[in-house]
Amino acid sequence: MHDPGIYALIQLMPAVLRPSGWALWAAVSVLDDLADRRDAKPSEREARVEAWTQALQRDLAAGTSTDLIRHALVDTALRWHLDLSSLRGAMTSTREDVRGRRFADWDEWRAWCNEAVVPWVDQLRHLFEQAGAPMTLRLDRHNDYEQFVDGAQLTDTLTDLSADLPQGDLLLPHEALDAFPGAEDDLRQGRWSPATAALIRELTALARQWLTRPAMTQGMHPGAATVLDTAACLMRAQLDAVDAAGPTLLKRAPRPSLVARTRILAP
Repeated sequence: MHDPGIYALIQLMPAVLRPSGWALWAAVSVLDDLADRRDAKPSEREARVEAWTQALQRDLAAGTSTDLIRHALVDTALRWHLDLSSLRGAMTSTREDVRGRRFADWDEWRAWCNEAVVPWVDQLRHLFEQAGAPMTLRLDRHNDYEQFVDGAQLTDTLTDLSADLPQGDLLLPHEALDAFPGAEDDLRQGRWSPATAALIRELTALARQWLTRPAMTQGMHPGAATVLDTAACLMRAQLDAVDAAGPTLLKRAPRPSLVARTRILAP
């Protein structure tokens, strides 16, 4: 919840939307934290995610909550007339992540991404629309939008390798891993190798390609376009940090340098 990139992006939102932006981000973060708690058994983590999800449904029906994050989310839904029912599937996906995931190919990986990530992004789009700064997508730009979301998820997956691997999670498709023999075993053992390095280079290049969608924001409201374009720049800087990390990628999450962030965010 203290990601400086997220803080900067929310600060770029229209001031009236910032509390709601924080509410959505806080909800994503608390669910991820409940699912990732290493001090609890998988069954306990699943139960905690489900309990939080069920509590949100009750709070939405009541129009308030004693939990600060759910209260902020309920307030956002009421204030901006958001239908949060689409988030149920995303929350279920987060709960099921606890059991571990394996993907045969990119199609399976994208299906997971669409289930777990797209509903949250769509809520952000609806929020901008209700505030009069729509993230309107031309019909011929929906593929750009889907690839942008894929690029964001792949960037997050690569960044989180050091946290996911010790838990037995390697959230990359076998289609990608099999192209670099030995890379999967090396990653699961926490070993940096030529195969691992080549795989990471290939995947950061792919994520950059997916994130570079300049046509996606053409004709969009300037406020929404600025947020999306800046997000793309920050994620490409994050991918640069992943590439530069080398073996330390498997020990800690890399972050863009202050110089890189300042270059992107300076007025």
